[in-house]
Amino acid sequence: MGALFLMLIAATPCPAKGAAVVVLTAEHTLVTCADGAELTRAPIALGSGGVARKRVGWAQTPLGRFTLSAPRPSSQFHTFIPLVNPDPRRFSAWAIGLHGPPRDTKDAGLINVESDWTWGCIALASDEAIDALAAWVRAARVTHVEFR
Repeated sequence: MGALFLMLIAATPCPAKGAAVVVLTAEHTLVTCADGAELTRAPIALGSGGVARKRVGWAQTPLGRFTLSAPRPSSQFHTFIPLVNPDPRRFSAWAIGLHGPPRDTKDAGLINVESDWTWGCIALASDEAIDALAAWVRAARVTHVEFR
């Protein structure tokens, strides 16, 4: 029983301490964490160009740990949580972040995350999902996100 318990603990994507947002790109899942425990899981869409480990091109979602800026309203995606550009040699000038669905499909629900369609961002399925994430990021004072 002890080995099974240890395997379950090791399987969590959450860091042992603090509040965190972790994006599991292979699973198309965003996880919120607090002190090693998963709080929520949400389905997501990624960039239509896949993921990128080194240099990010058009429509690719980067892998790595990034600083978050404050959530803000967005006319295109309801709410946008920008990533701070950590390395201009790795990223072009376009902004990437976490956001809600496009305005023309805002009521489509999970259809918004059935395929990868963004320009490198992480899209959640609904306005409610991005608003809940933004409120939690503010309340928990989350400053980083990790894309794996």
